[in-house]
Amino acid sequence: MFGFSAPNLQKLTIRLLSQTSSSSGCERNWSVFEQIHTKRRNHLEHQRLNDLVYVRYNLNLKNRYYLRTF
Repeated sequence: MFGFSAPNLQKLTIRLLSQTSSSSGCERNWSVFEQIHTKRRNHLEHQRLNDLVYVRYNLNLKNRYYLRTF
């Protein structure tokens, strides 16, 4: 209700205050990085490592979704 006279500021404030204050997403991502970036695989290119983390994280999300639906 507040900020009716300044709609742009109201929209920005809502977006800022809607941010999560938890670091659990980052911790999860770092955990996946640690699983992939081991002593045997420490020479991976940066982009390849990012791609592997992206795939692994999405596979985990997909598996979690399928486990809930069945």
